[in-house]
Amino acid sequence: MSYPKSRRDDIAKAFKQTFGKKADTWVRAPGRVDLMGSHTDYNEGAVLTVTIDRDTWVAASRRDDGRIRIASMNMPDLVEFDAGNANCERQQGWGIYAQGVAIVFAEAGFDVVGCDVLVHGTVPLASGLSSSASFEVAFAVLLQTLAGFNLDRVELAKLCQRAENQVVGVNCGILDQYSSALGEQHKVLVLDCRHLTHTYADFPAGLRTVICNTSAPRVLSGSQFGERRAHCEQAAAHFATIDPSIRALRDVPVGLFNQYDTKLPEIVAKRARFIIEEQARVAMLQEALSSDDRLGIRSITAQSYLGARNLFEICVPAMESMMQSMLDAPGVVGARQAGAGFGGCLVAFVEKERVEDFSQAVEESYRSATGIQPMLYASSTSPGAGLL
Repeated sequence: MSYPKSRRDDIAKAFKQTFGKKADTWVRAPGRVDLMGSHTDYNEGAVLTVTIDRDTWVAASRRDDGRIRIASMNMPDLVEFDAGNANCERQQGWGIYAQGVAIVFAEAGFDVVGCDVLVHGTVPLASGLSSSASFEVAFAVLLQTLAGFNLDRVELAKLCQRAENQVVGVNCGILDQYSSALGEQHKVLVLDCRHLTHTYADFPAGLRTVICNTSAPRVLSGSQFGERRAHCEQAAAHFATIDPSIRALRDVPVGLFNQYDTKLPEIVAKRARFIIEEQARVAMLQEALSSDDRLGIRSITAQSYLGARNLFEICVPAMESMMQSMLDAPGVVGARQAGAGFGGCLVAFVEKERVEDFSQAVEESYRSATGIQPMLYASSTSPGAGLL
């Protein structure tokens, strides 16, 4: 995959201006969009995801004093902390994501060396496209490169997830970090979140994903995300009393759920039904994409969105307006929510030759309905994290 020279030149110039020297190590890590499997990751299920050509680049040079200094071309302030000190004072704001990775690396016994780092990202912030995971994974690859060791990519993703869980304080699953670390160009990644294994499937050559940002921000550390997860765990615990082999909602067959769902509080049953049905849709969409079954893609994505809206209740008015605009636009094959919901982005499968017409129609329709200017990203698949 080729990258624009102008971007590298701009980052190199900014690095020299910030740190007074040249960068000698360059890393990138992509964002991602989930194509099916909303909230199935922390229920130990499967997710269908694809890495996109929106990414985080980090340029760096090593320091000999054990300090890490990080500046960003997207965010204010320069962040500085001790490289290998797991007990140092925690950063506030965006710097905590890099510091979290350094801390878990040190706690795991890996050498963490000092460095000057400049970050530039094209993943939209707070939109459900994994901007934070892209940054974490890029920084993790940088640290191992500078220190001279080479982690298994699954282990690297697990350490980045631990950083977000234990240091940043967001109780996320591993989907975002795993996708960024192990994605492949021209492929969709099918992740088994229990076993941390994956397969790849082809993405139809005649389709593109268009990510449609509602410009309604998301906040994952709030109570709504935690409540959804707690409801899922409550439902799984209930079914474990019926069948002790059940560990998570991924283990609950639809027939068993239908037999005993009335024993659950209504709100818990709604949440569980969505997850169980969404889990089945992952395999269904994988098959539809592999065979370029466009009627199947439309039906499966529609079912997912209706479940997200009516059962899991993660759709806000801006998302509903965006969905209608997407479905009315020319060239659309199917559309659904992306990320965790509560705002942020939706994703459409669009005929490759109609992407421009689709994007123009969606922008005009959504702006007319809401008064909000959306952001649309016609996305290509991208390789996973690595050195530039």
